[in-house]
Amino acid sequence: MPWTEVTVKSDKKEIPAMMRGNEVHFSNVMKESSQLVVDGKSHKVESWVVDGRDDVAKVMLADAGAKEKSDDKPTEGTV
Repeated sequence: MPWTEVTVKSDKKEIPAMMRGNEVHFSNVMKESSQLVVDGKSHKVESWVVDGRDDVAKVMLADAGAKEKSDDKPTEGTV
């Protein structure tokens, strides 16, 4: 899955970021939040870690990429 350019918004700050799946990286210029708006869509934050080597926030979004819900029931013909 390739990295794509996105815009992240939180606390009235809007900054460029890179996103791959549910992982978002951006410059550490905003304080940690429980929710981010990525390209106009609101997402809950699962984890937020700042890499001190290059001062980049590495955020995992809780609901990004969740396309299917599992009912944990076996399908017909499976063991």
